[in-house]
Amino acid sequence: MAWINSINNILNNYLQAAGIWGGVLCCLLIILEPLFPVLPMFLFVTINLLVFGTVLGLIISYICTVLGCLLFYIVFNKLLSKKAYKFYKDKKKLNSLVNKYKDIKIETLTTIISMPFTPAFMINLLAAVSNMPLKKYMTAEIIAKIFITIFWGFFGFSLIKCLTHPQYFIVIGLMLLGGYILSKVISRKYNLE
Repeated sequence: MAWINSINNILNNYLQAAGIWGGVLCCLLIILEPLFPVLPMFLFVTINLLVFGTVLGLIISYICTVLGCLLFYIVFNKLLSKKAYKFYKDKKKLNSLVNKYKDIKIETLTTIISMPFTPAFMINLLAAVSNMPLKKYMTAEIIAKIFITIFWGFFGFSLIKCLTHPQYFIVIGLMLLGGYILSKVISRKYNLE
């Protein structure tokens, strides 16, 4: 528990030194996080909550992570999709995997993105190189990032509590179920499949 106190002290010292600019820097890092998966999103969301307050911090973090995913999709779709297609078109298994991913149901995609420890970089990269329709991809991201931002905002700050208290897993399960149901309703209403 001493390391948690030291992290807390480091955060407090950072926030006192950086002020509002700490939050602005965290917003930029959240936008870049889909491009650089080593960046710790939970830390940036937590700092935004401390700088901007709970509600505004969650809203700002949510908007930044959605913008980051859109930026990632556009950059990688424009730069890599043709090169990637040349690479995997002759490889049967890889081609099959990419096509299955492109045709994944929106509610399944939303659920996968909503899971806290899913490798978001791979999800985003597959969407971009498989030429998944932007409307489908962004609908799943917009829905899923609500839950993932809330998760990192409230649970990422105290990860040990999540692991030692089973009620947090119930909340996570309910959030995943909510994302699945919401994406299914939107998918049917707007015929996104």
